Amino acid sequence: MIDTPDTRIRRLIETWGHVSAASDGAAADPLVRDCARRLLADPGGEQAHLWTFGLVRMAGYLAWRPGPEAARSALDALLAVYRALKEVPCPHTSHPYEDALKELLADEVWLAGPELKSLVTPAPEGDTWRCPANVAGFAQLTADVLDPFTVGGLPERIPAAHTSRLSSLSSLLNGYPFGDPGEELSFQAGALPRQPTKGVLAGYVVTLHASQWYAASGLITEQPVLDDMITGLEAALPLLRDTSCPHTAAEHPKPSGDPSGDAMTGYFLRSPGGRAELRAGSADELLKGWLCHGFLRGLADEALSNLRYARDSLVGTRDDRLLDGTYTRADGRLDIGALTDCFDAAEYDKSWEAENAVRWAARRYAATGDDSPRERLVLLLLVLWCAEAVELAPDVGEELREVLVSVRTAAPDAACVHDEAHPAAYPDFQAHLNHLYAPSEFAAPEEARGAEAWGCPRYLAGLAEDALDTLA
Repeated sequence: MIDTPDTRIRRLIETWGHVSAASDGAAADPLVRDCARRLLADPGGEQAHLWTFGLVRMAGYLAWRPGPEAARSALDALLAVYRALKEVPCPHTSHPYEDALKELLADEVWLAGPELKSLVTPAPEGDTWRCPANVAGFAQLTADVLDPFTVGGLPERIPAAHTSRLSSLSSLLNGYPFGDPGEELSFQAGALPRQPTKGVLAGYVVTLHASQWYAASGLITEQPVLDDMITGLEAALPLLRDTSCPHTAAEHPKPSGDPSGDAMTGYFLRSPGGRAELRAGSADELLKGWLCHGFLRGLADEALSNLRYARDSLVGTRDDRLLDGTYTRADGRLDIGALTDCFDAAEYDKSWEAENAVRWAARRYAATGDDSPRERLVLLLLVLWCAEAVELAPDVGEELREVLVSVRTAAPDAACVHDEAHPAAYPDFQAHLNHLYAPSEFAAPEEARGAEAWGCPRYLAGLAEDALDTLA
C-alpha cells in the first residue's frame, strides 16, 4: 500500500482514538505533544481543525493525569487556536460546540467531537464542523475542561439534566423534597466518575458538602444513604492529591451557608456552561479557589466527620472521638473559635451541628478533671448556652438534663457576693467565651468578666434553670 499523507493521517487518527484516561503516559504524551506542536506551528491554518479535534479526542487523558509538558503544550495550542480563529466571520447561525455545551454532564468533551476520519475527506457543503468559529469554540471548550476559568467567553448554557437534578436537590435542601430524600442523596453520592476532571471533582465535593447537613440532621434514618455519601467522599479524598495548598484560609472561597445555593455552585462547577455562569459574577482567581485541593479536602473532611457521626448515632455506636479533630487542636487544647462559631450559627440554621457538638462538649466536660478548671468552665458554659438558645432534639436534651440539674442544685443558699459583676443577662457568648478561654488570641469584648464571675455557682444555676425551662 502506498504511504500517502492521507494514510498517515488516518493511522494517526486511529491512534488518537485509543488515548483515554487509562492510557500510559509513555505512549500518550508523545502523541499529545506531536499534535500540539503541529497546531502551534499554524493555529489558524487549513489543517488547524484536524489537530484541534485531535487534542479534543485525547482530552480524556489530558484531563486526568498527563505529563506536565504534554498538559502545558496542549493548553497552549488550544488557546492559540481560540485566539487565531475566534474573530473569523462565518455565515452560520449555530455550531456543534454550542449544542455540546448542553450535553456535557461530566465535562466529557472528548465524546462530543466529530468522527475524525470524516475530516480527512473534502468538507460537504454547509459543513459547520470545520467552520473556524466552531473550531475556536471547541478549542475554548476543551481548554476550559482541562484548566477551568482559563479562558472566558463561553455561552452560559447549563446542561438540562443538571438543571433538573439541581431543582430536585434544592427543593430537598429547602425542606420541600419532590420525592424520596434518601434516593436523591444516594443519587448525588454516586455521581462521581472514576476519573473526574478538575471541575467535576470540585463540583462533586461542594455538592455533597452542601447536602451533608440534611443527611446528618436526623432527617435521614436509612443507614445505606449515609453509607453511600460516606463512600463517595472517601473515594474523592485520594483524588485530592495536591496537598501543598498555596493559599491562606482567607483566600479560600467561603460557602454561603445556604445549602441550596452552595449545591448550585457545585453543579455549575461540573460543566463549561455552568462555569461560564459562575464566571459572570466573580473574578477568575476567586473562582479558581473552588478547584483548590486543600480547600476541597477541608470540605470533604468536614462532611465526612459529620456523616460518620450521624451514621454512628443512628446505629447506636456514636463515637465522640470523631469530633476531636474538629474541636481540638494538635496540642489537645480546645479550638474555642470552632466551638463557639458552631453554636452561634446554630441559633439560625445549623442546629444539627450544635447537637453533635454539645454532646461532645458535655462528655468532655464530664471527663475533664479539676486540673483544667478554665476548660471545664468553658465547656459547661457552652452546654448551658446551647441548651437554652438552640432547639435541640428530645434525646439530646435528655442527655444534657443531668448536667443541668446538677448545676442548678449546686447554687449556695447564701447571698451572692458578685452582684453587678455577673455577666450581662444576654451577653455576646461567642466573643466572651473566646476571650475567656484564649485571652491572648481573642480581644476582650465590652464588659468582659473574669473566670470567677462566669463560674459563680449562683450565676450558673440561673443559666441552668433557664435551659431546663427551655428543654421542658
